[in-house]
Amino acid sequence: MIYILEEPRAGAYQALISMAFRACDEFILVKRDQLSLTPATEALLERLRPYVKAVRKQDAWPGTQLFGHYADVYYFDCQPPLKKLVLESADGLYDWVWPNLLEDLCFFKSNEPWLVNIAHEHEAWIKTEDWEEILQFREIEGLMFY
Repeated sequence: MIYILEEPRAGAYQALISMAFRACDEFILVKRDQLSLTPATEALLERLRPYVKAVRKQDAWPGTQLFGHYADVYYFDCQPPLKKLVLESADGLYDWVWPNLLEDLCFFKSNEPWLVNIAHEHEAWIKTEDWEEILQFREIEGLMFY
């Protein structure tokens, strides 16, 4: 099932990201080639660098297809230091957009997209068939979905 989200902010964002780190094993962040690093994105990338497990030059990732451009897609394992960094870096899911942050924070469970975020389009959704997960995210105060 796919649950389309209104932007989770503040406590709803914190709870959703915490749940994503429990449910998923991997996440990505994106730096588009045509956008240069700003001091803010450079600082974030420096904090993330020790945890990068792969960087792939791609023209597509969940929810996005580029035409004639590429992006560096950074892959990370879901682990506690990164959860803290992701929670401290933004107050809402759509904050993950250039120039202040890397883009399109997305989570994967067993190599399948679980939380897809297209921040600059203000679109996000969760894809899960796991009833326990569905019940958990339905319990998140302030999380709006349809």
